[in-house]
Amino acid sequence: MRLRLLRPVAILALVAAAGLTACSRADDRAKAPPASPPAATPVDGPRTLKPGAWKTVAKTPTGEESSVQCVGEGYDPGAEAARKVTPCGQPTLTRTADGFHLDQVCEKNGIKYDLAGAVSGDFTTTATTDLALTLSAYGRKQTMHMRAVSTYQGPCEAAAKTRAAR
Repeated sequence: MRLRLLRPVAILALVAAAGLTACSRADDRAKAPPASPPAATPVDGPRTLKPGAWKTVAKTPTGEESSVQCVGEGYDPGAEAARKVTPCGQPTLTRTADGFHLDQVCEKNGIKYDLAGAVSGDFTTTATTDLALTLSAYGRKQTMHMRAVSTYQGPCEAAAKTRAAR
């Protein structure tokens, strides 16, 4: 009886040892990364837009708005959108595979602001912002949605010349 119990344990030990041996092989591993990889955005930080002129078309509850803006290095579209719709300051940003998710909840002057949304895209040619803002005050609640699509227009000087020629 004791031999029957030891046999499965011995088989499991052999399988585990064989697995560890296979894991310790180095001939099929990837080579070391290059000495100086290209600069990347920090894993936890937001992705920022490529510096230059960006055209943004926003669909809001009041209609569609279009604007062209010259942005510099480090421009954060999610934080900018949050600043425009709430008095709460900087939102919490969580990195996702294609951009980041933002959340913010605060209360000011008896009004509760609950902002949630996502900013996605490659941030070099396009960026899409989807936000939902829920306002709660005096026992009532209202949710507003905003979607904006931003497209890179080129360097700031070239975009300004194109607009002036129109």
